[in-house]
Amino acid sequence: PIPACRGNSGGAYAPPGGCGIRGPQFTPPLEGLEGYGESALNGWAREFDFSIVDKLQVPGDLVAGDYVLSFRWDCEQTSQVWTMCSDITLVA
Repeated sequence: PIPACRGNSGGAYAPPGGCGIRGPQFTPPLEGLEGYGESALNGWAREFDFSIVDKLQVPGDLVAGDYVLSFRWDCEQTSQVWTMCSDITLVA
């Protein structure tokens, strides 16, 4: 995960390029990979040049047919938890 900045805003008002003197909430996976990737202080310009993509590995012995995929997304800055479902048709 990419850590938000320490403090109430989580990085929404951090200086461009990172969390500044407040620092991240935990050690980032790479130096400078912290905060929201945008800030009000730089006009909400995009700072991260990547996207986060989830991938699913389907077991090779799963029978073709209709399935439902359920997943959950926990927010790091609030007590919100998002749950979603998706219809999937697996074909051979």
